Amino acid sequence: MGEGVTVPVITSIQPAYDCIVDTIESFFDRLFEIVIDVASTVTVWVNDIVAFAVSTYETFVSWLFDSATTVVEMGVNIIRIVVANTAGSTEGIIHAVITETPVTSAPEITSTIPPEQSISNVLGGTDIRTFRATVDQPATVIFSVDGWEKRRFNAVTSATWECNFSGYSAGIHGVVVTASNSNGSDSFTWSWEILEKPVITFVTPSAENVSNYDTDGKRIFSASVNIPCLLELYLNDRLLEKSPSEDTAISQEFKLVSFGIHTVKVMAKKSGVEVERSWNWNVTEYSDPDIIYCESQYYSGLRSLRAGNVPITIERYLNFYSNSEIRYQKAQLPDGSWIYLFALSNVGLVVDNDLQLPPIVIDAELFQDDIYLGGFTGIELSINETFGNDNFVLFSSIDRFCVGISPLKGGNLENYYKERADLENLVRLVSFLPYVGTFTNLAAIMSPKNYLSEIESINYSFGYEATMESDGILPTGGRSPYVENQFRWVVWVQPECCVKFRVTMKLIETYVESFETSQDIQITAGENPVVL
Repeated sequence: MGEGVTVPVITSIQPAYDCIVDTIESFFDRLFEIVIDVASTVTVWVNDIVAFAVSTYETFVSWLFDSATTVVEMGVNIIRIVVANTAGSTEGIIHAVITETPVTSAPEITSTIPPEQSISNVLGGTDIRTFRATVDQPATVIFSVDGWEKRRFNAVTSATWECNFSGYSAGIHGVVVTASNSNGSDSFTWSWEILEKPVITFVTPSAENVSNYDTDGKRIFSASVNIPCLLELYLNDRLLEKSPSEDTAISQEFKLVSFGIHTVKVMAKKSGVEVERSWNWNVTEYSDPDIIYCESQYYSGLRSLRAGNVPITIERYLNFYSNSEIRYQKAQLPDGSWIYLFALSNVGLVVDNDLQLPPIVIDAELFQDDIYLGGFTGIELSINETFGNDNFVLFSSIDRFCVGISPLKGGNLENYYKERADLENLVRLVSFLPYVGTFTNLAAIMSPKNYLSEIESINYSFGYEATMESDGILPTGGRSPYVENQFRWVVWVQPECCVKFRVTMKLIETYVESFETSQDIQITAGENPVVL
């Protein structure tokens, strides 16, 4: 190899396109030219067959292909130009597309994926974004990001590029796809925003570990996120709140939960990326001193509606919830005995997986009614003395509001309790007597004539009707997906005595599915009731 000889480089090719479009006639009329930086030989292959060659060392060569010796086919033909000297060789490629009829218009990008010009992705997801372009004629298709070529496709009418953007910084990037051939070019630009990974910030409370309730007897959990996301809030993996669209904040207020350590979780979802963060909530006391017990129950299942023996083809996965609490008040009577007023409140709720309530109202033509797909059919409640039967009396009716259980048509159970549970009026009713007398006399005085008191046990049950409206329509049959119940009773205890009774409630969905809670309560005269 001679001193100072370098590997040749093609500095210019005419036509200056990676892709040319010709008919057979125009192809053989097309003049090809190359410029080389150092003198070299030139060999040109068409579809791997030598079609033209120059054995002398040249820096400029031009030629026309000889139709008698060069064979081209309809479609894509590959022209490979090799320049060489004693130091080595380099080559250039041209894709010649042969068509039956002339094509003179510039290529046009007819569709893109994604079709929107403004797009976004979130760091931390699949980290793959797919770009695709379709062109109306064969062309060289090039994808570039921020001016840097990333992928090239030769003589194609469609091209797909999968970009791994894990190495890109957050911000807006310009992605351009260009389709070009000897007839011209076309391009499409995406404004691609790569978002930071969602970051959840606890607003209230700011600490991850929290105990009991605020001073006002509530506990509010609220969180924010740095970018708009679909947000969900869970209590012990039970979905409670779901943003209808992308948002930057979510919150939930709790008034009462059972004792124990609860997990309150916030989940943020964005473009396939999911992040979550949780509070640990340790509840060791109730939010109200009147409360002695609360319980939340849950189950789920697939439900379908049937009209007689003919199935109506609708099914939905439903979630069933029951939330119960027991409150009390106490007062001492003139003879030293104690009277306790109890209230058991219950809410039954049925929702579908999208937290929709009610869970579908069906125009059941076979019934000629609107019917709920899921709901509750009835409730059973009982209170039974279990210890110290001779030392206390149960009353199921104490005033005009205390007649057992009643389905509420709406409103707040806590407010209902506070409005109706008027223990002061009850005490005033009997305090005018210098000596109350026997249990039987007290029972006769305190029981309204319209209602009978039940000694040693109280038992009630009733069925529900569908009462919840949907779009202003009140269903005329079926089960109720939302029920509120208030059951009140009175316990009268002799001085210095200890008594026990059992409270059982069963909220019935079907003959095989129901919620049931059973609690033993102990009262020592003058002291606070204790749930055993």
